[in-house]
Amino acid sequence: MANLKCEYPEGCMLDLWAKVIKAKYIERQAQILDTSFCVPTEQVGGKISSVEHIMVNVLDKREEFQLNSVIIYLDFEIIMTVAVGREFKVVMLRDFYEKVIDLQNFDPPLTHEEFKMEIDQSELILTNWEFHSDIKGNCEDKFNLCHISTPISGTCLGLQVYVDIIDKLGKMHDIIIYGELNPETDF
Repeated sequence: MANLKCEYPEGCMLDLWAKVIKAKYIERQAQILDTSFCVPTEQVGGKISSVEHIMVNVLDKREEFQLNSVIIYLDFEIIMTVAVGREFKVVMLRDFYEKVIDLQNFDPPLTHEEFKMEIDQSELILTNWEFHSDIKGNCEDKFNLCHISTPISGTCLGLQVYVDIIDKLGKMHDIIIYGELNPETDF
């Protein structure tokens, strides 16, 4: 610091607040939904002939730190565009996913003491969504694949949803850099 030309040392100081990632958990193509459900004929105006487009709306994603684990909670809504005759209709399905991740499953694995002392925040990233759907038949069939107790007129749909889950655990650190700008350098 003695070689700095700043009149006051505070003028040569850049104080940064940065999140340092201590451990990560990555699960590729985690299956967060595998269901069959009946879409009543009266809801969409007929039998569904195909599923055209599927999207997801994440309503809430959060984590809870436990003694030796992290619990992930996802509240989401699936929005499907389906073909009924020559028209397109929207079918929505809301679901919830929960996963407990042991501290040993993070990279690098964390002990309880490390977790307690070195982790104060997390970042949950959901990416690479993938959907698989199929029409399983009519809901009113005696042996329908939707397993409904009272048969109703409708279409039985199967849906699987997959996503990459990345959880980054970290801690905020104060980083101070001493230096000075060169006035002759163009920015």
